[in-house]
Amino acid sequence: MSSEQAEPGGQEVRVEVPPELESGVYANFALVHHTGHEVTIDFCQLGISPPEKSGENPAARVVARINVAPTFVMPLLQAISQNLAQRDDSMRKLQEGEGQE
Repeated sequence: MSSEQAEPGGQEVRVEVPPELESGVYANFALVHHTGHEVTIDFCQLGISPPEKSGENPAARVVARINVAPTFVMPLLQAISQNLAQRDDSMRKLQEGEGQE
């Protein structure tokens, strides 16, 4: 699987996803920590299985750990924000279209 993505500055980058990563992994929790040189995001599955003992806190299992340069964090947040705004617009238009029938 591959797709073309436009990068800021006008250059296109071909994104290739290896077959073993195409299905992705599910995460519903994330931890973020940093050093002076990198930001680490641990994507986790939280609450998938019940705690082993009553009263025990649920476990968060890390399913992916991503290390990025600090300079990449703001563009990443902007891309996520823009994508969610587009999704919200699409959902709103879909709901408005359903209400007109």
